[in-house]
Amino acid sequence: MTALHNTKPFLVLCLIILLTASGQVMGAEEPAEEPPEEAAEESVKRTGTLVLAADVFELNLDFDTTIDIFGETRFFSSRHNKYVGGRLIVHMAEDVNKTFFIAPFIGIVWGKSSFLMNWEEPGLLSFDPLESSISTFSWPIGVDLNFNLGGFLRISPYASAKMMFLRMSMDVSDETYSDTAMKLGFDAGVKVSLGVGNFAITGGAGLTHILNGEIDFDLEDLKFESQTSGSSPEYFLGVEF
Repeated sequence: MTALHNTKPFLVLCLIILLTASGQVMGAEEPAEEPPEEAAEESVKRTGTLVLAADVFELNLDFDTTIDIFGETRFFSSRHNKYVGGRLIVHMAEDVNKTFFIAPFIGIVWGKSSFLMNWEEPGLLSFDPLESSISTFSWPIGVDLNFNLGGFLRISPYASAKMMFLRMSMDVSDETYSDTAMKLGFDAGVKVSLGVGNFAITGGAGLTHILNGEIDFDLEDLKFESQTSGSSPEYFLGVEF
């Protein structure tokens, strides 16, 4: 069962590679006859789009670890809060006027979540929670499958692999301690765009799976262990040019 679970991200990656290869093959096909210049300009509206959107990444990551600080001290997280981050993605396509087309994309996504780090000496004493947070930065590379409906609505399922940087920060006595971990993630979801003149209102949702969900952060030689609890939801809303 464990082996099957571990192969799921690699199956997603294989899907991305296959879809990208399909897009390259479609792009490599040459027409039998070169269309007139006016007809070509009419059929090819643009060669790519830029998505600028607000993004909420709900990182499902929890801490529960025991550290020896003059005796056993347990740390565990609670009261997670989500913040609005951002999404800047470039989608590349040869003809966005087709009913169906494949477009690779690349970009950057950032966000933040805060939480309380509770700590106690089990069975003896509890202390005031510490303000903590995790900032996320990721670089997704993937493809989306685009379906144009009615000339103004576009539905785009997507999948990508992304390099992720997670920076944990914790405030202790007016001082901030931090550490960064690098992980590989895979995500899949759907984007919907509604055309409004020369741009479109776009929004979507997806799930991100972090490969090897056990993440350790070292703060001042203290090792804080965390574990993802399933895939992390992500939502975004913005404009597409």
